[in-house]
Amino acid sequence: MKILKMILVGCACMSVMASSATIIRANNSDDKEYDINIAGDGSDMSTTAQPKEDNTYTYVRHDKGKAFKFAAQAKRGIKRDEFGDPNCHDYSSAWHTLDAGKRIYIKNDTYKKKIANTYLTLCSTDHKAHTYKGVWSPDNMSGFGEP
Repeated sequence: MKILKMILVGCACMSVMASSATIIRANNSDDKEYDINIAGDGSDMSTTAQPKEDNTYTYVRHDKGKAFKFAAQAKRGIKRDEFGDPNCHDYSSAWHTLDAGKRIYIKNDTYKKKIANTYLTLCSTDHKAHTYKGVWSPDNMSGFGEP
C-alpha cells in the first residue's frame, strides 16, 4: 500500500510539474549592430529590416558619433535584412534624439499594424557628415512595452 501511495504521489507531482511547464516564445531581442554613414547633405539613412515579433518597445543604444535623430519605421512587404527606405514607409514612430553613450526604449507599433519587419531611420541633427555606431533590437527581453 505504501508503494502504491508513493507511486500516486509521484504521478501527482509529475502531473503538476508538467502542467506548469510552458514553452516561452522568445521575441526578437538580439542586438543588431548599426554602422551608418550620413553624408551631411540632409539625407536620411536606414538600417536593415528585422522582424518585429511583439508589442515590446524597440531598444536603441548609441555608442559612437554625435547626437542623431531617429524613428522606427516599417514598410509592408519589406523582407528581413533588406535596407529600409526612409522616404517610403507604411508606419513611422515618433522621432527621437539620442546622444552618444545613451540608450532608449521607444514605442514601435509595427507589430500592432500587422507589418512583419521594422527598421531604424537616422539623420544627423546638424546636417553635417557623421558616422553612427551602436546596437538596436526590434523587441526587448525585459518585456517593457504594451500588452
